[in-house]
Amino acid sequence: MTLRILFCMLLLPLGNVHAQGAPAPQAADPSAPVPAVSYRSVFADLPTGVEAGREDWKKANNDVGRFTRGHVDILKSEQQQAAPATPVATPDAAPPAAAHPHKH
Repeated sequence: MTLRILFCMLLLPLGNVHAQGAPAPQAADPSAPVPAVSYRSVFADLPTGVEAGREDWKKANNDVGRFTRGHVDILKSEQQQAAPATPVATPDAAPPAAAHPHKH
């Protein structure tokens, strides 16, 4: 029986070596095969065409330069552009309301 155990112990390591196959390539080996590297820009999925058209930067700079007081002037300019023209008074229009007749 000891001869069988001894025989199995000798054959067991040989079976494992045969089952492992070829050794794995080492990272330090310059001839080791490496997968191809693919490049994909991180900007590929960003939306394009947000601006309807391109404006000349010199003209845009001059337009903003008109507003010497900054944001306040820009807001006033936008309000003037959005405000409707003042209506012309017609003779059929009602007169303005009189002052409150009661004294306090």
